[in-house]
Amino acid sequence: MSWLRKVFGGKDDLAPAAPVSLDIEQRRAQLLELERVLDRLVELMKSNEQRMSNPAWRERMAEYRRLSGESYRLRSGGFTREQILDLAFEIRPVFTGELPDDVRAVEPLQAELLTAAEALQGVLPSERSS
Repeated sequence: MSWLRKVFGGKDDLAPAAPVSLDIEQRRAQLLELERVLDRLVELMKSNEQRMSNPAWRERMAEYRRLSGESYRLRSGGFTREQILDLAFEIRPVFTGELPDDVRAVEPLQAELLTAAEALQGVLPSERSS
């Protein structure tokens, strides 16, 4: 494969990524924010009586409860970058695309949730090696 890189002038994509030294306090704050958004979203979803009879709706609520618990577990104990990324990549929106009228109320919290998950995926300025 290295001969392909020489031919096409590509850089070595197989080189290991620079190590990231986690900013534990910042990451704990991010995990707390994610946990709070998940909890608020579950409470809002629970208040939608029309959707509560829908098994997929209840399953998504259970998923968000589990992810909130995982966020708490990581925040309360130790964690690695991989564990944070695993959690962040499990976050899914309540709905993709256009939201039905009866669930428009979740839109702001859904946006907050996706923003919180995206923040966990990035490398913080304080984590960059010099």
